[in-house]
Amino acid sequence: MVGNMNQKRLGYLYLVITFIIWGSIYVVAKYALAVIPPLTVLLGRYALSVLILYVILKKKGMKKIERADRKYFVIIGGVGYFVSIGFQLIGTNLLDASLASLINALNPVFIPLIAALVLKERVSLRRIAGIAVSVAGVYAILGVGGGELSLAGIAASICSVTFWSVSSVMVRKVAGKYDPIQIAFVGMAIALCFNIPASIWELCTTPCRFTLPAVLSLIYLAVICTALAHTLWNKSLQLLSAGTCSMLYPLQPLTSAVLGVLLLHEQITTGFVIGAVVISAGILIAVKE
Repeated sequence: MVGNMNQKRLGYLYLVITFIIWGSIYVVAKYALAVIPPLTVLLGRYALSVLILYVILKKKGMKKIERADRKYFVIIGGVGYFVSIGFQLIGTNLLDASLASLINALNPVFIPLIAALVLKERVSLRRIAGIAVSVAGVYAILGVGGGELSLAGIAASICSVTFWSVSSVMVRKVAGKYDPIQIAFVGMAIALCFNIPASIWELCTTPCRFTLPAVLSLIYLAVICTALAHTLWNKSLQLLSAGTCSMLYPLQPLTSAVLGVLLLHEQITTGFVIGAVVISAGILIAVKE
């Protein structure tokens, strides 16, 4: 009994660290995005992450991917790691870090909807209620000072959440067969196949400078926010249920909001606070077991 309690406490510790790290992504990325265009930031992040994950997997060993599962990995890498995270960086570039993070924290709300459409899973009344509450929270934010917000940034962030939810549903197809770190590694490697030509095109049309803060930000995004955070997230899922892990998602936008005020001098409006509380309540309703 004591051993189980200690394991749970360790799981919660990993979880808190993970969401604080993920919350910092939106603030740290601002330093890189100030001088490097989004797709090139993504390229630098994945190139370093793939190297780190490869070293980890070389020690653990990798399972050969079955032919029938290859299409799922292409979707995970192309749609999830490339398209979704690309939109996430575009949204982060156009919005305050706190708002971009808050919209992206809606993943636990979107995933059941995509699962219902793709996997024909049943959506419970509790999840529908959570979705409705979260939508009300988004309206509370956009309805107050909506003219000052970038509609393109909001659209990009919503696209990011949608495509990541599609990718997450595809992960369910292969999660029982392969190590989660291997899934992340293969997904990022596939994403690089799309990312490299896209970044070359971007650099031909957009100015880019590699300053010291930007390079340090890229290293942080790759090592801490990707390699370390994914490892801690996987460990949390081993020790706690997925529903329990999802309940701590509101920590992500809270971290972004605090860091955004401290480091980027962002302004947190009353509408944002009300909306954030309502959205967090919606997430908790949707994922509560």
